[in-house]
Amino acid sequence: MLIFYVVFGSVNINPVLVATIAFGMNFGAYAAEIFRSGIEGIEKGQMEAGIAMGFNKLKTFIYIILPQTVRRILPIYKGEFISLVKMTSIVGYIAVQDLTKASDIIRSRTFDAFFPLIMIAILYFLISWVLMQALDYIEKITDPKYKRQLRAKS
Repeated sequence: MLIFYVVFGSVNINPVLVATIAFGMNFGAYAAEIFRSGIEGIEKGQMEAGIAMGFNKLKTFIYIILPQTVRRILPIYKGEFISLVKMTSIVGYIAVQDLTKASDIIRSRTFDAFFPLIMIAILYFLISWVLMQALDYIEKITDPKYKRQLRAKS
């Protein structure tokens, strides 16, 4: 709301664009910090080992540091991603049509407060559940133990 009413208050701009910018900046800041802490959590010996094997710094980062970082940060990243989906329920305050705003419109026309809210809760749950399943799959395929189990079965 601050970005819409304060930063872009004097500009006639699409609220969907403002919401995208605001959530993008918020998620980007959290994701950058998650990645930074994940990269710093990898031992310095890993970089030294990659360079000793003949990789340059970029290839060492891409082939050695980054895969280890992704495995470590995925659980945290999953939580942040699902949190972002749930935070989008507040964009109705800046005139963006979303699930929560649609629920408010239905409630104002039908005078039924219970059913629209329950349906929106179920929809948010299903969206979050599907995203969590997809992210769980990504986490599983990045796990080296899972890859070894697949090779053993083949």
